[in-house]
Amino acid sequence: MRRGILKLTSIVLVLAATYCTNVLHAAETKPNFVIIFADDLGYGDVGYQGGDVPTPSIDSIAENGVVMTDGYVTCPVCAPSRAGLLTGRYQQRFGFWDNIGPYRISKDVEPGIPTDIPILSERLKKLGYVCGLFGKTHDGDCEEMMAFNRWDEFYGFNNGASNYLGDMNRSHNPIWHNKKIVSSPYMKRGIRNSDINKQGVIIKDTENYLTDKLGEMASNFIDTNKDRPFLCYVPFNAIHGPFQAPKAIIDKYAHIKEKDRRIVMAILDSMDKNVGRVLNALKKNDLMEKTMIIFMSDNGGHEASPNKPLRGGKGTYWEGGLRVPFCMRWDGHIKPGQSYKHAVISLDIMPTLITAARGKVESSWKLDGVDLMPYITGRKSGRPHDALYWVWGPNKAIRAGDIKVVSFNGGKTYEMFDLSKDIGESNNIAGQNPGKLKALIEKHQAWEKGLEPQKWGWNKALGYRDPTFGKPKAFHDPDYKIK
Repeated sequence: MRRGILKLTSIVLVLAATYCTNVLHAAETKPNFVIIFADDLGYGDVGYQGGDVPTPSIDSIAENGVVMTDGYVTCPVCAPSRAGLLTGRYQQRFGFWDNIGPYRISKDVEPGIPTDIPILSERLKKLGYVCGLFGKTHDGDCEEMMAFNRWDEFYGFNNGASNYLGDMNRSHNPIWHNKKIVSSPYMKRGIRNSDINKQGVIIKDTENYLTDKLGEMASNFIDTNKDRPFLCYVPFNAIHGPFQAPKAIIDKYAHIKEKDRRIVMAILDSMDKNVGRVLNALKKNDLMEKTMIIFMSDNGGHEASPNKPLRGGKGTYWEGGLRVPFCMRWDGHIKPGQSYKHAVISLDIMPTLITAARGKVESSWKLDGVDLMPYITGRKSGRPHDALYWVWGPNKAIRAGDIKVVSFNGGKTYEMFDLSKDIGESNNIAGQNPGKLKALIEKHQAWEKGLEPQKWGWNKALGYRDPTFGKPKAFHDPDYKIK
């Protein structure tokens, strides 16, 4: 009897030890991250928010996770918004106020995210992650800031825009794979651009459609790195101009009379297909429960992408310029079918991922974002942010709670809205509560004191004009030895 009890006890102890080992192993497994960052996609241009283009792949992220109904970016145009996402800081804190342009405050200023400010890939690499970028990078104009120096794998371009057939780009804006230029201008191949692209309708070479290539390269990256923690960042150039898509996809929308909208619908159709391609790579490798997936846009929609029911669009400080499609999925961790209705922002992605990767967000990093997971899961109540702030050119905005103030003409004009009742910003209540208006203006002014002056952009008043802007750099020469 005693021998039997001892044997049973031994079995129980072995099982308990095995269970503890498995639990410990599970706790030590770091999640993967996939960030899909659309370009110029309007709030109302996805299926799950009533869009007229079927987007089943994007919708699957929303339906199986959480929709951030009040999800924002840090700027209504490309490059500053991307800088905020990748650093977790308001980009004006390091002088990044505008898209990279020809003007600088001095000759020695290099436009972009400074190399002494770590970006998301650099922070995750220190936690054992392999990091790949597949798409548009618009974060620096010199060799040291190029994506091939800040990511483990890079396939894409470094510019505000690209043709959807990369071979049509000029020589200062090639398609890169790591440190190698892989595009070859059609002029050198004896083919005219007009032979393959007539008013945005791509009639030849469709197998090299850039959106498809980005989806392919991102999927390959997942396949290659399935056994180690990874960050797969896919900043599609879709649906940014120039508006170009394969004829076969455009023909699906032949009933749409407006040409630009018809082509943009085809571009979005293709992007959704490639979002599905990335998701299928995760499913094929049994990684869905091990991967946090984030989908959002870099700013509001352009003139051919609807932002309804919001006012305004890209380049404005109305909700249509700043509030974007934003959803997250992490099977087994985020309850499906949720809507989160407090204001969140792209700045939150950095601390959310670092914490999920079991890293520590140091106070010395001076991040402006917060870890969203406790709020999404209900472990924390209340609002993630006391206020959100924006400034670009002469215009400014602040949202505190549900109240938003927009400033125009360098502070000469102010409008105030209660977004809980007026998502379309049609009822200016500035005159009804001057005390609240004054308090929010002063709150924004206090925030501005922590910003650095604008260092580059498109404003002539900055002073120095870079004569090399828009021209090939030394590292664009195929024979140049990149460091």
